[in-house]
Amino acid sequence: MKGLFCCDFFAYIRQVRIPDFKIDEVRSSSDIVDIIASHVRLKKRGKNFIGLCPFHQEKTPSFAVSAEKQMYHCFGCHKGGNVFTFVMEYEKVSFVEAVRSLAGRAGIVLPTEEIPSGQQTEIEALYNACRFAGLHFYNNLTKTDEGRSALEYFHSRGFSDETIRSFGLGYSSQSWDSLLRKGLEEGISKEQLLKAGLVRSREDGTHYDYFRGRAMFPIFATTGRVIAFGARKMRDDDPLGKYINSPETPIYNKSRVLFGLFHSKDSIRGEDRAYMVEGYADLLSLYQAGVQNVVASSGTALTEDQLLLLARYSKKLNLVYDADSAGSSATLRGVDLALEQDFDVKVIDLPEGDDPDSFVRKHGAKEFRKLAEQAVSFIDFKARQFQKTGAFLTPEGKSDAVRSIVQSIAKMKDELKRNFYIKEVAEKYEIYESVLYRELDRWLSRDRPPRREGAGSQRVPVYDVPLSDVTIPKGGEIPAAERDLLKLLLEGQPDIVDLIFKNLTVEQFADQRAKRLAELLQSRWRDLGEINAVSVLNETDDTDLKGMITDISLSKYELSKGWVDKEIDEPDARQIAADALALLRKRALQKAIEENQRMLKEAAQRGSDKMPFVVRHQELMRQMKESEKA
Repeated sequence: MKGLFCCDFFAYIRQVRIPDFKIDEVRSSSDIVDIIASHVRLKKRGKNFIGLCPFHQEKTPSFAVSAEKQMYHCFGCHKGGNVFTFVMEYEKVSFVEAVRSLAGRAGIVLPTEEIPSGQQTEIEALYNACRFAGLHFYNNLTKTDEGRSALEYFHSRGFSDETIRSFGLGYSSQSWDSLLRKGLEEGISKEQLLKAGLVRSREDGTHYDYFRGRAMFPIFATTGRVIAFGARKMRDDDPLGKYINSPETPIYNKSRVLFGLFHSKDSIRGEDRAYMVEGYADLLSLYQAGVQNVVASSGTALTEDQLLLLARYSKKLNLVYDADSAGSSATLRGVDLALEQDFDVKVIDLPEGDDPDSFVRKHGAKEFRKLAEQAVSFIDFKARQFQKTGAFLTPEGKSDAVRSIVQSIAKMKDELKRNFYIKEVAEKYEIYESVLYRELDRWLSRDRPPRREGAGSQRVPVYDVPLSDVTIPKGGEIPAAERDLLKLLLEGQPDIVDLIFKNLTVEQFADQRAKRLAELLQSRWRDLGEINAVSVLNETDDTDLKGMITDISLSKYELSKGWVDKEIDEPDARQIAADALALLRKRALQKAIEENQRMLKEAAQRGSDKMPFVVRHQELMRQMKESEKA
């Protein structure tokens, strides 16, 4: 059961110094693909898995995970590392907390010696402040006389004690500084409460609680940590709005959070469909009734970031907003945005006067699921909205309605899917497909990139980048030959490593980062007689070096275009090494020739003997010719 006191939502997470053997045990028990797949929708591609990067916004996957090497790398934002690095980056926690989180998942018991709270990072302090506030509000609700009215309100909405506990619902007392005083007693500083949006400052320098006399809804990150709160007014004389939310903080951005996703993500993944509702009560009523693959936009307009977050679990979406005009307008906006993000979108048409909360409380989950089975396509939903306004009574109204539907179809990235929908509209409204295609092209051309001269007359789809391929920007920061040599070294094949270090000095690497990594690998080879990329990755604390190791390890070799084009997974390592070494040797000879020519010119200007430089030039040119023959 996922609830207020389960796992580590509100439980204190102790920070400890963990023995190395325990860290190794946790690492070996944590499969990186399983861990990342619980947060990112991964697809098998060759030996690796790919998906949309959780660390930056992207529409084409550039995030790769290797089960074999137990590492990940994003070729877009260049973040990479092992399973600990991922948890640290994704959950914004320290190394110790990442180990503890994975240990809990793997059922491994760790020591509990505490580290002073002063060593917490700022992000951890904000999480701690929100965790404390969640417990404080829950205790207010369940253990105080003042909170009884809020508890009765929740019960009147049909929420059971189990739902209240599971979602950590609470109550903020009417006192101006109840949370502030309790926080100071618990060792939560005033500054932490301010940064977490729980306390505010007056002009005279005093402070007061932001939430007062309200029913509280904790907002969870997908990791199960409380990051913010929504609050509903309980008193008519409350001057603020019906609902207020926490302000944005370093751990909370409302446009990137979906209420309830932490609780529902497993169900969404299992059902391969998500229901999107608007409010807290809508979600809680559905979830309690057994419809658990549901999330809420929490009263804000649906955003692209929220859809990208949801896409990690499913690309099938049913919008379930209120039947009133405001709800219909929100649904229309959500439809277009979801289509643009490549979702399979349907709309559940609720009866007039109902919202998801009232419908499921009156009719139950079984009837809701029946209604869901009758969910309409976005075409039918849009058409119904125009019919309600009488648009289909005139030719002008019909053209406006069809034009709006085609505009939505233009949001789709999949050309084949667009064509099927155009055909459906043509049949439904008895319009020539050619007319609809001209209208479609008009909308597509607004976003289509400029056409190159000589590209031919064939129509090219706007969105023709397959989502099944990893996009790897070719930045060229490290020369191809140096990248390939480092990749070979990281592969650790003894005869190849020996070949490289016998024919190459670290000084021959032009890129300073490449040189640094080469020195590290050479040191390991000299001291241990072996090189293992996973071990190197696990033993370095340098974020840049981790990113470089994962980048190179999960990239293809760059020198032979033939291997890349033919998608050959196992090119000849010895040949790649020979080619890369030859290129580095050639580059070194070119540099030596340029330097010798400079010295020859200076000797001539001084009237010195030029012959040594002439002889040197001839020898260097001979070596260059030999290298070109090899």
